Amino acid sequence: MTSLSGVWAASLTPLHADLSPDSERLVAHVHHLVSEGCDGIVLFGTTGEATSFSVPERIALLDRLVAEGVDPGRLIVGVGCAAAVDTVELTRSAHAHDVAGVLMLPPFYYKAVTDDDLVDAFGWVLGQLGADAPAVLLYNIPQVSGVAVSAALAGQLLERYPDAVKGVKDSSGDLESLRAFLAAMPGAAVFAGIERLLVPGLAEGAVGAISAAANVNARHIRTAFESRSATDIEVLARAREVLSAHPVIPALKSVVAARLGDPGWARVRPPLRSVSAEAGAQLARAIV
Repeated sequence: MTSLSGVWAASLTPLHADLSPDSERLVAHVHHLVSEGCDGIVLFGTTGEATSFSVPERIALLDRLVAEGVDPGRLIVGVGCAAAVDTVELTRSAHAHDVAGVLMLPPFYYKAVTDDDLVDAFGWVLGQLGADAPAVLLYNIPQVSGVAVSAALAGQLLERYPDAVKGVKDSSGDLESLRAFLAAMPGAAVFAGIERLLVPGLAEGAVGAISAAANVNARHIRTAFESRSATDIEVLARAREVLSAHPVIPALKSVVAARLGDPGWARVRPPLRSVSAEAGAQLARAIV
């Protein structure tokens, strides 16, 4: 099984014309990302539009990917849901395939919650899983979820559930936040959730990055991971700046569509809106 470290792509989820998940395109994309230097792939994270898909859709797509030859040992599966019972079901499904791990959001609908409340929520899920718990990465992306996983909470969960909780993806985009997780979770797999913090994070003790931009510039991220040079950091920063001119998920899909000459790749589920083919072509030219 692939270790929980290195460069992981937070994969996009391609769609058919009826907006159902497209396993054929996704299998090809996964193999391409591995060939470009990714150690593994994260499915059904924020970039994968996870919350736009039902539990049965997510389970069926994972089943199909594994049946079509994707190595489950290279997969981390997003299992975050507002309902804990859905998180349990998704986690059991992922564990049945012996995936490398799961990425677990806090329950995110109710906002006025404390760390003690979230300890209880995560504890209920992990208690339901018992021995069926795979390696769990906590997922901190408060700018999207509206509910933060604090470093103190992560450290408490690691201490209480060391057989299950193995690390965190910190997508806050803040180096001080990453440092706090490293201090609170000694020996755990702490991932930067954005590639511009990959090299600074590695210097502080992080194990790598789980990156949305890896869908379109994985080779450069791999180079930065290995070189840890300022020049390579600048390349990653420029690519992120180009992408940030548009909503990131439609922008990334449009770049893949332009590069492959496959307009279907640009499809997103509402409420997201596709980027125009012209804009996608411009983005693809700008990201080398």
